[in-house]
Amino acid sequence: MRSTRPPRLPAARGPRLALAAAAASVLLTGTPAGAAAGDGTLYVTNGDSGDISLFRLGPAGEPALEPPLIPTGPQPRQLQFSGDGRTAYVATALDDSVHQYRVGDDGRLTPLTPPAVRAGDFPFGSLLAPSGRTFYTADTEDGTVSVFSVGSDGRLREPARPVPTGQAAPRGLAMTPDGRFLFVSHGRPAITPEDTGPPGFVVVFAVGPQGTLSRIGKPVSVERGGNGMSVTPDGRHLYVACEALTSVSDRQLFGFSIGADGSLTPVPGSPYSAPDVPIGTAVTPDGRHLYVTSGGLNVNPDIATKVWGFAIAADGSLRPTPNAPFEAGHGPVGVALSADGRRAYVSTLRSELFTFAVGTNGDLTRIHGPVKTGGLRPLFQSVSVGPAGRPAR
Repeated sequence: MRSTRPPRLPAARGPRLALAAAAASVLLTGTPAGAAAGDGTLYVTNGDSGDISLFRLGPAGEPALEPPLIPTGPQPRQLQFSGDGRTAYVATALDDSVHQYRVGDDGRLTPLTPPAVRAGDFPFGSLLAPSGRTFYTADTEDGTVSVFSVGSDGRLREPARPVPTGQAAPRGLAMTPDGRFLFVSHGRPAITPEDTGPPGFVVVFAVGPQGTLSRIGKPVSVERGGNGMSVTPDGRHLYVACEALTSVSDRQLFGFSIGADGSLTPVPGSPYSAPDVPIGTAVTPDGRHLYVTSGGLNVNPDIATKVWGFAIAADGSLRPTPNAPFEAGHGPVGVALSADGRRAYVSTLRSELFTFAVGTNGDLTRIHGPVKTGGLRPLFQSVSVGPAGRPAR
């Protein structure tokens, strides 16, 4: 999923459970809890064309593309929304920046002033803290996490100094719903048997009152290519997808219980197999199901077509949903869920978007698509459900 880059450019437990679930809904989908699946907006970032597609969602959650595409920086990934839905942020890897926008009542994005702030070298994953006061990027090339404070006007303040993770190639980010712990996945993809890239790890940080980070414990080993991560809404479990081809390893998906001190303990049965190079993850707002996209990376997106579905047990262990996996075009990468958990949206490396109904047993049923995004090659974290309550034009 990495592109050749040009030279650098200038530049929750107990009584907190309900609150944690609401915060996780915003974290997972970019939409306030309680929002309906339909009559909203959805966004897809297009990595190779450097733009953002805006879709209107119909009554059944079906997306309709609304031109024109919105320009942004080169190689964007997930669009993140502020808690009030008025500001949006997207990390763009090839200009080492985070671009920031005002979100109009119609869902259109207008660049703020300044339009972008500098991150570390090659920002890959990004995350807005549940508090809405801190924004983070995982900076793959310099082994750091950039920490941005969010002003009262929604604008980001450039970090004074990125925080080293202590491991090579940080990529994915996830946070507990109470905002106390940040998890960072690491490693290069393992997509050939001869691949001898750096091993995969998850590094845990304690989060201070101002969003500051302090590394805690030892790095936790996963397969090479640690990438997409999701925390359950109750803050008890973390899941990590690793970009490993089945011929290289059958350990693509790791599950951990999260201790009160942020420590990680493997759940029963972990690691699990989710073939065809897993990339993205998403947990339903009720915490009962996990979805993993397997996009194939540069191996061959035409033969990587699956989204894997798992039921999450009380102890965090996983079992496939009855009819998993599910067909989702060529090279499925991004995945996002509506805040009510009734719809799943999947983007592909072939610039297509699919809509699925989420069954009570966790199975996915395709109800719409494919729809072309209008741009080129959505990547990791490329789908975001927009703020609720925006009127359609």
